[in-house]
Amino acid sequence: MSTEIYNQSDEISLKELILKIGEWYHYLKTQWWKIAIVGILGGVIGFVYAWMQPITYTAKTTFVVEDAKSSGGGLSGLASLAGQFGVDFGSSAGGGLIAGDNILLYFKSESLAREVLLSPWDSVSRISLADKYIETHGLKKSWGKNDKIGVISFPLDKKNQTYSRLQDSLLQVIINDHILKKQFAIAKVDKKAGFIELSITMENEQLAKKYGDELVAIAVKRYIDLKTSRQQKTVDKLQARADSIGNLLNKKTATSASLQTSSATMDVNPLYKTNTIVATELTTRDKTMLATVYAEVVKNLELAKFTLSQETPVIQIVDESNLPLQKNKENKILTTILVAFLFSFLLISYMLIKNSLGFFKKMN
Repeated sequence: MSTEIYNQSDEISLKELILKIGEWYHYLKTQWWKIAIVGILGGVIGFVYAWMQPITYTAKTTFVVEDAKSSGGGLSGLASLAGQFGVDFGSSAGGGLIAGDNILLYFKSESLAREVLLSPWDSVSRISLADKYIETHGLKKSWGKNDKIGVISFPLDKKNQTYSRLQDSLLQVIINDHILKKQFAIAKVDKKAGFIELSITMENEQLAKKYGDELVAIAVKRYIDLKTSRQQKTVDKLQARADSIGNLLNKKTATSASLQTSSATMDVNPLYKTNTIVATELTTRDKTMLATVYAEVVKNLELAKFTLSQETPVIQIVDESNLPLQKNKENKILTTILVAFLFSFLLISYMLIKNSLGFFKKMN
């Protein structure tokens, strides 16, 4: 008996819900003018918003990093051979600061962006990219109206010197709040591929291309220097040692030749001839020893240079940005429709929720 009453109650509730939906539909039909007004208002707001958005330009660069060190194989054998002579070329295994996907974070480093901003804009005006950036994006004008900032610039002649606390703070604002947060993007084109795409979006076409090109150039140089710094130190040490031993060998060769000439000269003093012969033998022994050591050092030097060439990563630019750049502009028609729909949807939702509060209270 109770089950039958429960089913009847459910059937009545379903009917009431269907009737209520019909009431909502008729209610919305009576309020069409309100929905239309709000939709038109939203469309106007969307159109004005799209119209006020500045035109931006995107510079894209695609590159791939080829690290010969990762191949291992014969290189590890050469490193093992060098170890017999007491020369450490380091291990080819394992990762590093910028190994693998770490290069993506490396391109987002604040120090790298700072170096790019403090590079020259051109060879004529001698202003920095930072000065051009704040001028293009209206920061120079807004900062000039601020009593705590005033007129600010980032001259190139102070690039390697210490900037003021205010200049450093404003550079951090440019880098963190504008470039890295809104205008810079880097990602792998495909997870299975090694291609990396870097994009810069700015309001000035020339500035976007210049910043992107400078960023890649500086990043590549710093990347290669960092990857090969330890091996380059080994090459420099071996080169210095080879030069030093070579100079000593040249001196001993000159001394040996001089003594041999003296010993061949006729002299009636037997004691003098004996001393000359002894000195010649000692010099010849030193010369032979230096020549042997020099040969081994040169051999290790050539091996170190070969290892350095193998460990030097090759960054190949696949696609670089060319003028004219991709232009970005808000679609006025699409933005108008979307905002109008959003405003109308919010109003309809508000009307239905307000109208149905009594219905749901009745159901409970």
